[in-house]
Amino acid sequence: MYNINSGYGMLQAISLYAKNPTFGKVLVVMPVSDPNYNRVAEMFKHQDPDGELRLFNTLETAYAEADTNRNDVILLSGHTTHSVAAGIAWSKNRVHVVGVDADGGRLVQQGAKVELSGNVASAYVIKVTGVRNSFKNIKFIQSSINAAAVNVLQLAGEGTYMENCSTVFGVANNLGSASASELLLGEDSGTFVKCSFGTDVLLKSAASSVITLDAISGGNADGAKSNRFVDCESIVMSSSANALGVKLADTAGAKFLNEFVNHKVVAVLNATNSAIAITNGIASAAGFVEGTLLFVNPSFANCTNGCAGVTDNVVFVGPAVSQQAGEGVTPA
Repeated sequence: MYNINSGYGMLQAISLYAKNPTFGKVLVVMPVSDPNYNRVAEMFKHQDPDGELRLFNTLETAYAEADTNRNDVILLSGHTTHSVAAGIAWSKNRVHVVGVDADGGRLVQQGAKVELSGNVASAYVIKVTGVRNSFKNIKFIQSSINAAAVNVLQLAGEGTYMENCSTVFGVANNLGSASASELLLGEDSGTFVKCSFGTDVLLKSAASSVITLDAISGGNADGAKSNRFVDCESIVMSSSANALGVKLADTAGAKFLNEFVNHKVVAVLNATNSAIAITNGIASAAGFVEGTLLFVNPSFANCTNGCAGVTDNVVFVGPAVSQQAGEGVTPA
């Protein structure tokens, strides 16, 4: 009934391929619990002409099948959470992952969710060290209770593209650690569009940051460099006023230009669980001289200052507004 060579099966296959214009192969990830599984299995269960599989139950098995540099596209069904047994060390190049969630566009609560849970000693859900990989319409969740699980994403590759993705902790076990960051960024020339980092649901209780710029083991040696963030946000709910939306870990954590356009840092107040305003939305590292952290039209909510602590090579561009209006002061 759903053969991809005729009828509805063909229409569905054309629709999936048309949304992902690459020359690579399309790999479909759908757990058997998905209501669409039987129909999709009729379409994609057979091997392709090269003898390679097209339908998978987990992201790990689809990633294992994808060929590096072939520009393969992995389609994640948007019905349920895709659990990973361990953090995925994403070293392949040019593999593109798309959450099939209508036309996408969600800033939060994307239909395609990738989650690490249990007591797994992995610092990340996914660690990218490959070149020009892409992720769209996906929610990444770090729910491991292990003390090592201090990040959601670690990005230390080159040219990674993320759009309409969100990164959150699903448990509060490590949110009392100063090392906890939703995004640990050591990426070279990454692009991030309309992504949400952090959560307004679980309470942090330490001087941690939502986005931390730092060199990452196994990635490029220069840390975060030449990255662009467009229309993204850092969300924090913290009982510590020293929490941050964006932080440069140290003088070796970044280089060249890291640009944030229309970036929002929002500290969420909640008297019930003692969530308070934070002192600074952004912090550089003392002695940072090898690059610029540029914030174009930034906005800050419940932050006493935008960046009035360590301001080395932090530049704000945009109209001057009072702190009472919600935006912090411009660094000298």
